[in-house]
Amino acid sequence: MVVKRLMRMFGVGGPSVRTELTVSRAKPGGKLTGTVEVTGGDHQVSIGYIALALVTDVGVQGGLLGDQSTGEISRQKVVEGFTLAARERRIFDITCDVPLETPLTRAFGQPIAGMNVGLRTELEVARAVDRTDLDPVEIEPMPAQQHILDALTKLGFQFVKAHMEKGRLRGLPQTLPFYQEIEFLPGSAYAAQLRNLEVTFVATDRKLHVVMELDRKVGPLADRDIFGRFTVDPATIADTDWRGLLQDWLTQSTARKGPLF
Repeated sequence: MVVKRLMRMFGVGGPSVRTELTVSRAKPGGKLTGTVEVTGGDHQVSIGYIALALVTDVGVQGGLLGDQSTGEISRQKVVEGFTLAARERRIFDITCDVPLETPLTRAFGQPIAGMNVGLRTELEVARAVDRTDLDPVEIEPMPAQQHILDALTKLGFQFVKAHMEKGRLRGLPQTLPFYQEIEFLPGSAYAAQLRNLEVTFVATDRKLHVVMELDRKVGPLADRDIFGRFTVDPATIADTDWRGLLQDWLTQSTARKGPLF
């Protein structure tokens, strides 16, 4: 898939930038690749740098990566400063690393409604930075994440939606000031006990941390929300019966603290 975007900076006669992504779909821990083409305007300018920022909507359902709701996942300079002559054209190969905590925008082979991740190209000229060039990218589950999602669907849970929340999860090696919640509705086996289930992934180089939150149908004296935390070794995830493990946890959690309505 090729994504192209043209940007004209600093009004008529300024330099323009075209970003072309030859790889615009990746998994957390993967890479996006492409080229940035910078074309000079009516006069010579000094370019301070070209940077790539991976961004997402945070705290806004169905947002469009507006400034007030944008959360920055990563930022990296890909081109150092250079002088751009009038009408000169320069083309640079670019590679953008996708951090392990990057939220998913696709699940079960389809886009997740309301989830947006974009690659923003930033060009610095005369200490002013234009951040208007934004290319949408797609982030798919890595194998360990997909394994957990598949285990839930095998238990009858139905994927509904996902969104970003501001904040940090206590006790986890989270580096970003926001996290993704992936929501499921219960199947018939748990519909009488649960309203929904939400999953959050926090990945590191060695482990995948999984947080699950149950919204239970319980009486006023019981805990409505129950949390479970699991640590996954991606190298050995196929050796664990995650369907059975999650089924046991769900059985214990739905029976905990107080009668059901």
